[in-house]
Amino acid sequence: MNLTGLKDESAIIRRHFLEPIVASDLLGDEGRLVDLGSGNGFPAIPLKVLHPGLELIMVESSERKSAFLLAVARELGLRGVRVETRRLAGRRDLEGLIPCRYLTFRGVRGAELLAGEGGPLLDEGGKALFFVARDEAEAIRTDPPAGLRWATTRSLPSGPRSVLAILEPDLSASR
Repeated sequence: MNLTGLKDESAIIRRHFLEPIVASDLLGDEGRLVDLGSGNGFPAIPLKVLHPGLELIMVESSERKSAFLLAVARELGLRGVRVETRRLAGRRDLEGLIPCRYLTFRGVRGAELLAGEGGPLLDEGGKALFFVARDEAEAIRTDPPAGLRWATTRSLPSGPRSVLAILEPDLSASR
């Protein structure tokens, strides 16, 4: 199945394998990781391999891609993995998935998906890790989704335009 637009082998390695490794120290081995728009399984599956104790829920709107994700998880013998085939138009569509310990997405209109009313996105001490372009990160920094506060960014090995935007729960928002 062709689930990525990348053709260059070194670009595939940098983007799909090295980027999750760069983020892996931000995760613990317990809790639930929800990955929005999981597509080809990156960064979710490498993060699960690196943190086998995490419960992983991959959310994907395409039935074809969802079937692929389940097959990969089965082939790798990953336990505690679930795929939710559902369309996300806003925060309310995340019912039953949030709050979670970790929330990830890679440029799938993520900030839009987290907009609107709804419960808290993250458990206390959790992190949101958004694999985005630098300009997207700046937009998220200036206007983070409700219930989240900006923490920092990290450069990613796929190039100077790609960053990891890191957000944490905004505990003052729930008071």
